[in-house]
Amino acid sequence: MEKERQPFLAKKFLKGLLREIVVPVALALIVIQYVIQAFQIPSGSMEDTLHTGDFLLGLKFTYGSPIPFSNRKFPGYAYPAPGDVVIFRYPGEPEYPDGNPGRYTHLFNALMFGNLYWDHEPKDGQPHLVHYADGPKDYIKRCVAVSGDTVEVHRGRLYINGVRQDTIPGRGKFTAMARTYSPRDEREAFVVPSVGDTFVIDSMPLERLWWLRSLIAQENPDESVELDISLWKDGVEINGYDFEDFRIPVENDRGLALNEFFRRNRMLVQQRLTQGDTISGVMSFNYFRELSRMAYLPMIDPDIRGGFTRQVSYIGFEASLLRDLEWNVAVLNQAEEDNAGTVETLEVDAPQDGAKTVEGVAGDTLDAPAKSKYEIRRRLTLGGKPLESYVVKTPQFFMMGDNRDNSADSRYWGFVSLRNIRAKAFVIYFSFENDDEAFSLKNPFTWWRLPFRIRWGRLGKIISMID
Repeated sequence: MEKERQPFLAKKFLKGLLREIVVPVALALIVIQYVIQAFQIPSGSMEDTLHTGDFLLGLKFTYGSPIPFSNRKFPGYAYPAPGDVVIFRYPGEPEYPDGNPGRYTHLFNALMFGNLYWDHEPKDGQPHLVHYADGPKDYIKRCVAVSGDTVEVHRGRLYINGVRQDTIPGRGKFTAMARTYSPRDEREAFVVPSVGDTFVIDSMPLERLWWLRSLIAQENPDESVELDISLWKDGVEINGYDFEDFRIPVENDRGLALNEFFRRNRMLVQQRLTQGDTISGVMSFNYFRELSRMAYLPMIDPDIRGGFTRQVSYIGFEASLLRDLEWNVAVLNQAEEDNAGTVETLEVDAPQDGAKTVEGVAGDTLDAPAKSKYEIRRRLTLGGKPLESYVVKTPQFFMMGDNRDNSADSRYWGFVSLRNIRAKAFVIYFSFENDDEAFSLKNPFTWWRLPFRIRWGRLGKIISMID
């Protein structure tokens, strides 16, 4: 007997759709947004604890989940502690596209959709929806120190408050193609700021001032933070000054400046350069001034038309470049000091036709010209208002890779505020070897190699239990 056909009921269909698809998807999105964050290890800075090709899950609620439509967080039940492996947002990038918080509303930051913002003042023909394409970037490092701690690294070994740390993983596997000879180990001691600490703007080296700019931006996400530097000679502003013999080390964290340096000094491209070399040539002060004012280079094509979103990505600016700038200005002043004390003996002959005459007689000594003084003046503003000092408002943390010799971390881009902490790394849910070109997830023709590349022994490993 043929079964009687049931009439189509829209209400029943919608209930089924809601029950089977919409609700599970919505719950999954809520979990992704507020409970769990996925992360892939892209480099060897955490070797041997975490390997390139590891896929992690991080718990967001441990340190606080994000509040919808804002750059704030719900309170977590714990602060990062020394030894925790932490996923956090890179502290040097802007919160909003183009660094303009008044123009944008932050809609959400999710694994599946990335960072989306609503632009209230789009240009003609442009959509309102802006996709923060590759950022703000999430990093993963180990928290090695908290507010009030003193951090040092000597020969790859970590010292906190003067005590060598043997429980926190020490020097990891070195994975760089060529060793970097910059003082990644033997830098000065760092003191992690505490709530209530006061920084005086004029007394800070430029590199640390850049760190302070980052700290202020982290603590004040809805305000604009700007740093302006200017070069002065004997009380006269000379921002267009070209250094004739600007010296810069060939290091990974100088890449942005080195590209400009090679463009201006093309003869250097022909030389065989290695990590750790110091090169010299012509460089403009204005180049550093513009970078420090922008804090980042926005990668956006204003002429793109069509589509539902506009994509924005950024190239970051490293504070080490300001350290190089300050050092080169000090070299100029030292040269002036050396020249100021010299005298010159003139042998005065009879003047020739058209020649300049010198008043005096043979054997007279003339003092060298008075020395000049070069100085870098700085202006840091919050919400358009100049700052003379700043008081820290939130706990700060010092992040470092286990592979100390090959890790760009808080030694180079400064402290991480609690508000920038995303999640606590919890478990490795997948891992595969991807250290050569024979296999790539982006190349479907290599996917047959995947079963042979999986690191089966790392699947399901709890990160806190990895040696």
